[in-house]
Amino acid sequence: MIDYRRLGAVSPKPHTIFEVDGKMVAEHVFTRDGFSDLYSILYQRRAPTHETKAQRWTNPNRHFPQAPTEGTQGNADFNLLRRHVKTPSLPSGGTMLGSRATLFFNADCSVGVAKPNRADDVFFVNGDADELYFVAEGGGVLQTMFGEIDYVAHDYLFVPKGTAYRFLPMGLQNLLVIEGRKDFGIPAEFRHPKGQLRLDAPYGHRDFRSPSRLTNFKPGENFPIVVKKDGALSWREYTDWPYQVVGWDGWVFPFAFAVGDYQPKTSTIHLPPSIHSVFAAQGFVMMNFVPRLVDYGKNAIPCPYPHSSVDCDEILFYVDGNFTSRKSIGQYSISFHPAGIPHGPHPEKYEQSIGARETSELAVMVDTFAPLLMTAVAQAFEDPNYHFTWDSQDDL
Repeated sequence: MIDYRRLGAVSPKPHTIFEVDGKMVAEHVFTRDGFSDLYSILYQRRAPTHETKAQRWTNPNRHFPQAPTEGTQGNADFNLLRRHVKTPSLPSGGTMLGSRATLFFNADCSVGVAKPNRADDVFFVNGDADELYFVAEGGGVLQTMFGEIDYVAHDYLFVPKGTAYRFLPMGLQNLLVIEGRKDFGIPAEFRHPKGQLRLDAPYGHRDFRSPSRLTNFKPGENFPIVVKKDGALSWREYTDWPYQVVGWDGWVFPFAFAVGDYQPKTSTIHLPPSIHSVFAAQGFVMMNFVPRLVDYGKNAIPCPYPHSSVDCDEILFYVDGNFTSRKSIGQYSISFHPAGIPHGPHPEKYEQSIGARETSELAVMVDTFAPLLMTAVAQAFEDPNYHFTWDSQDDL
């Protein structure tokens, strides 16, 4: 998704006989958009098709919404409130599949959190969407069919659709989870037509970490993988690890990106949030707000201006630092501001920002172009008074 990468042994020429340790290996072509978009080729000791069991599976814990209306409230004014979900109050611990909770979703994407502290016994494949994790807290190893990536707090972790993976967490994790159904990756404006990242992009090719080593398991029995497709989960078993990869190359692979490597932009006066773009997909864009110098012109107001983004719903995940535009918001809170009603900083925060020279805040934002629905899990941990916290005697 970023550029061409290669790991391990690959054939000198695709689609030709390739032997490793005196035995021919299988070529596994991993494509996107049929055969007309980016792809990678994995070389495996056997084809990944030796299933011994395949059946429907129901996760005993909360997981993905199964349909566009599940877990939502039917009254018409539901989405026309500014909302605050206190995610620190969600239960923590367990596995990734057990702790993962979807909070908001539409046909293009979903946004949720996960708080695992131990590895799943199974690998997971999302057949519906690419996935992006933001590691607010924790560290460990992301094991995938492409190999392993070491990660730490404040890393993004991207997992392409159809990739088998699992987390090996070291201690308790706090993760923001975003699913994108189509074209999740680098915004087009950051690339030259020939594919290279532009010199004025907020990051460079060297900032992205692909797997550093292959994932290997000793031969065993009944190796399980859970697959999600069309919102349904299936349990599948293989005689052993089905991705015995000796090498791969191509443009599709999981990667890590440290948010501290993001290069923020600033100006004499306040610029729109789009200058903080980091990733994009069909139907939504992502931005991150990192510690930076703020607007330095005469009479500049560093705090974001009140605005009506009538074509976007907005989710903001507060990670760390002093949140200059909000009150009553704590670390790891999620705010939701729907299209159709104005929003912006709390009035007193707007004026208090005058004269500031820098901000220490770290936050991740998702803007969608179709309305988001809220799950029952999100409703259960909502601050019901948040919408009315703009009612201040100090309004300008």
